[in-house]
Amino acid sequence: MTEDYNANIAHHYNAYRPPLHQVILAKCLKPGTVYGNGLDIGSGTGQSSVALADFCEKITGAEPGKEMLAKAIGHSKVSYVHFDSINLPFADSSFDLVTFAGSLFYAKSQRMLNEVVRVCLPNAIVIAYDFKVLFHELPFGFDLPVEAADYDHRASFSGLAMNGLRETDSFVSDYQLAASAENLAHLLLTARSFYNYFAERYRAKDPHSPLVEELEKHSAAHTTDARLYATVYKVGAK
Repeated sequence: MTEDYNANIAHHYNAYRPPLHQVILAKCLKPGTVYGNGLDIGSGTGQSSVALADFCEKITGAEPGKEMLAKAIGHSKVSYVHFDSINLPFADSSFDLVTFAGSLFYAKSQRMLNEVVRVCLPNAIVIAYDFKVLFHELPFGFDLPVEAADYDHRASFSGLAMNGLRETDSFVSDYQLAASAENLAHLLLTARSFYNYFAERYRAKDPHSPLVEELEKHSAAHTTDARLYATVYKVGAK
């Protein structure tokens, strides 16, 4: 049952992710700069890894969730590896760009920071970023569960021994997101608490179809606000 549930979440996660990764990365990286070897830690089903294709010659997505990896999207520049969420299975000085897209809150530890610095080339860039779609502002009368209070979209390496990593930039900004009813439903159903809410609301194992139907009663296309977060680091010379 848990495997089916996780597979359903992974399905909706894979079906649609808003094109906010590229928006955030473009704000973090210098225009025209191309990195040789990028690493996306906590790559999920690969949207955040593929988002690096405009900025890197080669990308590796590292993901601890086998359900997510099973649905990872293919791309000529991207390869995926499973890891234990602690030890990065790469040689020292392998990457010149590392990203955490909504994953650092779960991955943050001194061990992970040390591992990131270990696998980075001198002067590599490390970006921890995330976004929050403001679902509770949607005008549909849904009584959505409140997001877990302990989750931090601004998760960074603050509070840890930086081991040669230094912060160079950070920002929080707002962005208007347009999505079809179908894609908005996929997006809502990637949050486990929302998935449970809509499954109970429609008494459906997978509530995507009835949710799309309800959303389309309002409009076939929707605009909602999103909040973007990023912290950028640079690795010092070793």
